[in-house]
Amino acid sequence: MPQRDRDDQLILDFIGELYEAVSEPALWRPLAPRLARLFGSESCLLLAANTRGSGSTILGITENVGGRFLRDYESYYYTEDQWIAGGLKKPGQVILGHEVAPAEWYRNSEFFNELCVRAGIYRLIGSAIPLGGNRSGIVGIHRPKEAPEFDETDVRRLKTLLPHLRRAMQLTLRLDGARIDHQAALDGLERTGTAVIVVDCDGMILFANSLAELLLRQGGSLRSAAGRLEGADRKVEIRLARLIEDATRTAAAFAGGSHGGAVAIAREDGRPPVTVLVTPFRPSLPLGFGAPVSTALVFIRDLEAPTVAQDILKDLFGLTPAQAAVAARVAVGEDLDHIAVTMRISLYTVRDHLKMIFAKTGTARQSQLVALLAPTVAALGSISDSAPAEPPGPELAGERQR
Repeated sequence: MPQRDRDDQLILDFIGELYEAVSEPALWRPLAPRLARLFGSESCLLLAANTRGSGSTILGITENVGGRFLRDYESYYYTEDQWIAGGLKKPGQVILGHEVAPAEWYRNSEFFNELCVRAGIYRLIGSAIPLGGNRSGIVGIHRPKEAPEFDETDVRRLKTLLPHLRRAMQLTLRLDGARIDHQAALDGLERTGTAVIVVDCDGMILFANSLAELLLRQGGSLRSAAGRLEGADRKVEIRLARLIEDATRTAAAFAGGSHGGAVAIAREDGRPPVTVLVTPFRPSLPLGFGAPVSTALVFIRDLEAPTVAQDILKDLFGLTPAQAAVAARVAVGEDLDHIAVTMRISLYTVRDHLKMIFAKTGTARQSQLVALLAPTVAALGSISDSAPAEPPGPELAGERQR
């Protein structure tokens, strides 16, 4: 095969690997040495730079420009980098180092003589690729002083690659943003203090946050049967199925749908009901649940389950662990007798803790305490964040930390 054909095949192979890295960010790392070798080099940097501030993302880097080189560059030497400055003045064009940096800079700059030469960097071919907004893709391929200068063949080769590098970098940054949105949305569902389930039109569970998983494992009012959300009571199951069907029809923009509805599931012994809200969930929301199917969100609240994070209450008001546990339960409406039984402490101790809570929060009554705690960030903590129930025994005599 002629050399030109072999070069073209190597470039095509690299382009294929470049687009594979879009969906798997870890694949960017080995692309830097692969790109360097395409240009008869061992040194390469691939960077998505924020040209008006911090927040640059290293996509691929060879060993000689990682580690100490990178730390020194980011802490000081970046201010002297004539190569990147020259590339930014010629966006989207292939540049050669000696064309954008003056000879004086090669002779006198600390960047070049103390940083680059030490890393075996003397010659450069590269580009600053506009990615949109304040972002530029920086491509730098380097050779040592004893190596030949980059020539027209190298320029032609990089020109061929630039549109693909630009597109791959843009897609990678976009998907990274989507991944962040996805994770932020999931974290938000975990922090609502509410069990949240995503179901399809048949009630099949597509996603459940940690509170919902706990509720389903416990069984009781709602359960998972072969992956389908069901009510333990037949009437509840029929009502829930109808709400889910109506909500998913609305999500799919079908006629006859509704904006969802609610159902209260009664429990024995006068305990508060479990309340359920079903609402349409539009597939366009960035939660990453796969194919665009018609879905519904099911929100479930158990009024007996504390949903105020005790650790956060400790930080906000300087409460002890026992005081925070009592405050969290008062905040969700538990009466003092029930708190005493649940925490396995005396009613006197609960009242004693409550007095100290009033003093530390500047409140005088339970209603004031509830009004104070409900809007705080402590309500964003899930039940899994809460401290364990206070053990019986020692606290009866000695748990009086103030």
